[in-house]
Amino acid sequence: MRRRSDNAAPLRRRFRLPPWLLAVLSLWLLQGCAAVTLQPPDDPEGPVTVALLDHGRHSSLILPAGKPGAWLRYSYGDWVFYVERRTGPLQGISGLLVPTRAALGRQVLTGHELGPSTLGQLRVPLADFYLLTVPGARVEVLRDELEGIWQAGYDERKTSPEWDMAFVEHPEAYTLRNNSNRMVARWLTTLDVEVSRAPILSNWQTESP
Repeated sequence: MRRRSDNAAPLRRRFRLPPWLLAVLSLWLLQGCAAVTLQPPDDPEGPVTVALLDHGRHSSLILPAGKPGAWLRYSYGDWVFYVERRTGPLQGISGLLVPTRAALGRQVLTGHELGPSTLGQLRVPLADFYLLTVPGARVEVLRDELEGIWQAGYDERKTSPEWDMAFVEHPEAYTLRNNSNRMVARWLTTLDVEVSRAPILSNWQTESP
């Protein structure tokens, strides 16, 4: 019978979260389980279709690339988790409790229309997707902003085969209050989409304009 190391118990005590903190996180996550309702604008000017992707726990957003038949998928997340692939519980907890280095992911997709044929190029899990019609001018502003971040970090970009994206550093730190789903919600808001509340988890539903 294998004897446990004498250091096992001290290590468990060292990394155990206080009960009050576990309670707060549990309540916050329970609130985050409720669906977040999205309402696209009614009759947007210069209408353009974008796609919100639900990957099960996190989200990404697809925008037209500005030329026919090309699309750009963007995501936001913790650098250690998404780029360095350190996905252990301690890394996950640190990313929730303290600000950490953040990453902007980018993938180029092709297809004349944003639908199943284009989304079929993804190699990451896809639980659901939502096509939203938004003002074209707002799409250009958001795309220019994200492309500015991408170009600023281009020389130090990291390719991740697991996520099928390349990543650069994002200037805003990652926290539970600023995770991938909340960042995507902010992007949608800039596209004139009404978001019912700031999400924690990826749990979306749409409402007709």
